[in-house]
Amino acid sequence: MIVVQEDDRTGKRRKYASAHDIRCGFAQRLINAGVSAETLKVVMRHSNLATTEKHYGAIRSAQAAAIEVQEKLAANEGTESFVGGLVGGNEKAQPLVRAELDLLKSLIEGL
Repeated sequence: MIVVQEDDRTGKRRKYASAHDIRCGFAQRLINAGVSAETLKVVMRHSNLATTEKHYGAIRSAQAAAIEVQEKLAANEGTESFVGGLVGGNEKAQPLVRAELDLLKSLIEGL
C-alpha cells in the first residue's frame, strides 16, 4: 500500500511504501502472472506452503471466480435467460443493457 503524507517541513505531499508493501506488491504481480503456489512459496521464502496459501490463496480463488464469471458473461451476452439462470431462477430475466454489462465487467476485472 502506498502511503501519502504531507511533509511537515515543506508542506508538500510525499508518497512512500514500506518494504512489506513492496513485498506484497511483488507477490501480487507473481499471482497475476499465474505463478504456482509452490513457486510463490519458494520466492517469498515461506517456511511452509500453508503460510503461502493463508496469505495469497484467497486472492487466487477470487481471481478464478472473476475469470469464470467473465467468461460466462461473454459466452451468454445477449441471452435473455442468463441472469435468471445465474441466480437460480427459471423465469426469463430482463437482458442487461450495455452499460450494466460494462459496469459488471469492470467490477470483476478490479478483483
